[in-house]
Amino acid sequence: MYLENIFNAEDIQKQLPNEARQFMQVDKFWRDTMQRTKKHPLVTDACGSEALLGRFQSNNKALDEIQKCLEDYLETKRNAFPRFYFLSNDELLEILSQTRNAAAVQPHLRKCFDNVVKVEFAPDKTAAEILGMWSAEGEYVAFSESVWAKGPVEGWLTNIENEMRRTLYDLTKTALDAYPADGRQRDEWLFSTCA
Repeated sequence: MYLENIFNAEDIQKQLPNEARQFMQVDKFWRDTMQRTKKHPLVTDACGSEALLGRFQSNNKALDEIQKCLEDYLETKRNAFPRFYFLSNDELLEILSQTRNAAAVQPHLRKCFDNVVKVEFAPDKTAAEILGMWSAEGEYVAFSESVWAKGPVEGWLTNIENEMRRTLYDLTKTALDAYPADGRQRDEWLFSTCA
C-alpha cells in the first residue's frame, strides 16, 4: 500500500520506469489473487495451488528490490541537494512526485531552510518565477534576481539557496556602504534612523 501511492505518481513512473513496471506486475498479481479469493472464499480453494506460495515469495523479493531501488533513488536526490536530508522519505517523495507543481515544495521549505516559510511566486498562476522569500515572522526579502522553478527540483532549489546567499550579501553590502565611517556622523545617522 505504501509503494502504491508512490508508483501511481506519473513523475516517479518516469524517473523509475523499471521499478514502476515491476511494481505494477506485483500489484496485478496481488489484485488478481484477492479477486479469486473473493469469488471462492474457502481456504482450500484459495490456497490450493502449490505454485501460489512460490509466487508470493518471489513477489515479496521483488518488493524488497523495488524498495531498495527507491531508497537508492532518494539517496541520489539527497546527494544532489543535501538539504533533502532534513526531510523524511515520505516528504521527499511527495515533492518528487509533483515536480510539475513547484508550489508543492512550499510546505517543506521550513525543514530545508532555517525560518524560510515560503517563497513568493510571480502573480501569474502558471509562472515558475520565484521573486523572494518569507520568514515565519512575516518578513519578506526580495531576491536580487529571480529564480526559475524549472527542471529537476533539486536543481532549482540549489539555485534558490545560491540566490538567498547572494541577496543577503547584496543587502549587507548596501547597508555597510550606507553606514557612515565618521563616528559623529554615525551617531547622527543612528539617531535619525531610530527616531
